[in-house]
Amino acid sequence: MAKLPPPPTLALITLAAEDWYETVDFYHDLLGLPLLSSDEAHSRARLQAGPGLVLEIVSGGFGSEAPKTPRENPLSLCLHVHDLSRQAFELEQRGVWLLGEPTDGLLSLLDPEGNRVYVYDTVDLPHIPDGWEVGGG
Repeated sequence: MAKLPPPPTLALITLAAEDWYETVDFYHDLLGLPLLSSDEAHSRARLQAGPGLVLEIVSGGFGSEAPKTPRENPLSLCLHVHDLSRQAFELEQRGVWLLGEPTDGLLSLLDPEGNRVYVYDTVDLPHIPDGWEVGGG
């Protein structure tokens, strides 16, 4: 039997934003993701989201003052940090809207478009609750 090739790996996540500039600033300046490239003329930026993983932000989405539901945005981002309490404090100091206190090693926050972003510091990947309801959801 022939050996199967290795499975594919996730390399790029594209997030469409209504306010491209504010969204790029959020992920780069506030969350600290390194900027790989930015093309303002075409409203396209790429940020390093992890080893071998790029977050691309493009224009064309719709923003929301309220948290988006899974139906409005069926993708959520979950970022790993080494010290959740410290990260939560620093994010709050930078003006990031936190959805309550960290719960079970998981912090929920909103990007400028109303997309939920989760931050965790546990060894195992956290379970994202149904309906993405964490900390004031």
